[in-house]
Amino acid sequence: MFICGAPVETVLSDVGVSRSTFGLIFWRFVEAMLKQASRHLCWPDSMKMESTKSKFKLIYGMPNCCGVVDTACITTTPSAEPNCDHENNHSITVQVGVDPDTKITDIFIGWSGSILQSSDLFKACENGQVLNGSKLKLSDESEVGEYIIGDAGYPLLPWLLTPYQEKDLSGPKLEFNRRHSAARTIAQKVLARLKDTWKWMYQGGSWGLLSRELLHLSAKITHVSCMLHNIVIDMEGAALEERIPSNLEMNYREQACQLADENTVRVRDMLSQHLANISSKFGGKLRN
Repeated sequence: MFICGAPVETVLSDVGVSRSTFGLIFWRFVEAMLKQASRHLCWPDSMKMESTKSKFKLIYGMPNCCGVVDTACITTTPSAEPNCDHENNHSITVQVGVDPDTKITDIFIGWSGSILQSSDLFKACENGQVLNGSKLKLSDESEVGEYIIGDAGYPLLPWLLTPYQEKDLSGPKLEFNRRHSAARTIAQKVLARLKDTWKWMYQGGSWGLLSRELLHLSAKITHVSCMLHNIVIDMEGAALEERIPSNLEMNYREQACQLADENTVRVRDMLSQHLANISSKFGGKLRN
């Protein structure tokens, strides 16, 4: 059912069971996955994180990077009830953290508005519970801690680096943006695959299985879909093919933080200068 975008009635007819029987089996599967398969969607331990950082450096030239964060809006069943978006649809917002192998390392699901500050990832990063590993030492003896990256819709934070937005960028800033943009496509590929594979998440007709009062359970379905995504990646033993559907629904973006503290800006500037110095040693070419 997770990979089927057909109406529930069609599925029930194909498998020859009643709605109640199907619902019982379906929800038992969902609950079992959430209880027994949590290891398939979790933040990397220290050993795995070192491997993650090595891959971001090797593939994208982003040293000490621990992941990419991005969001997507999932529109569900059209409804005349309250708590719907401007098109009279129910919707939820999914924020995912992604590693260089296109596996989901963190997920947070919200109903509307800005969700970054409400997420467990935000709280863990702010409290130093994660992204507290080894630091990158630069040529001037300064250090850059572990960080994740996100698009310009996210606020610039000490542990969340976003691209430069000025019109006239210098060489170091251009080099940083180029590498940042290349690495950020990982999350776009993951969200694209979620839409293509787990159609239950995106095609409103499927949500008819749920009563209006139980719409909040869509969060559980989404979480399990992301677990299944990781399991498939493990089984494939390879990263996703490079393809991003042009019609991917990703209208949601975090409201950007207008002011970033000086220390945070300095971290990004130091890293961009470091990358530019490395690049200049190789004739201006992007190097790992």
